[in-house]
Amino acid sequence: MVLAVDGKDAAWCVRFKNQAPSTVRLICFPHAGGGAAAFHPLARLMPPHVEVLAIVPPGREARLREPPLTSIVAMAEGAASAIAAQPALPCTFFGHSMGAIVAFEVARLLQRRCLTLPRRLLISGRRAPYQTMDEQPLSQLDDVTLVAEISRRYEGIPAIVLADTDLLRMFLPILRADMCAVESYVDIPQPPLQVPLTLMGGMTDPQCTDAAWAGWKSLVTDPVEKMRFPGGHFYLVQERTATAAAIARQLSL
Repeated sequence: MVLAVDGKDAAWCVRFKNQAPSTVRLICFPHAGGGAAAFHPLARLMPPHVEVLAIVPPGREARLREPPLTSIVAMAEGAASAIAAQPALPCTFFGHSMGAIVAFEVARLLQRRCLTLPRRLLISGRRAPYQTMDEQPLSQLDDVTLVAEISRRYEGIPAIVLADTDLLRMFLPILRADMCAVESYVDIPQPPLQVPLTLMGGMTDPQCTDAAWAGWKSLVTDPVEKMRFPGGHFYLVQERTATAAAIARQLSL
């Protein structure tokens, strides 16, 4: 597998390209603070005919010098334009946590513009958009408290970052901006999305209970499928092989 960056869409798209000809594309949207690197291990487990493309919002990885966005809508608009410019190939969206909401809004945007929709939307580790949870907002916390809360709720900061003061200092503004985007997001009622939806999550993740997922049903026209795996919010790291196999099966539907 080689890493390829698209020409004019280099800012938003990183492609994990297999040597075999691709017949389907998996487009991945990262969690808060994440980027394309989060999906490299997953891409390595995909069948040879699957092209994996990761969305990279401003402020991280190769876009580190750009100011991060603080709006889910702005992220969706940038990602949608980049995706629409890709060579034609049947695709499925996979979004984890914050990325799930971005992927959902991208699909809505493509539908409003009468552009090609994904064949399926895989929503991972995320409650329904208008489903509230009794959680303290994170974006305005001081650095020490923010790190502690993210670690407690999600185990979402890599150990290598926590152990390196300089890395953590670079990471926190991205994470804070992403949390601001998540916390300020408001679901605006729209016609149901005409895309099959599969919900994926960890068995112990409070974002993925039946109650937290209930609202997704009214947002799409098709039946909603549910898949749970051992683990918490980052089950897809703990259960990487099982997650990749499940995604590969979804791609064949």
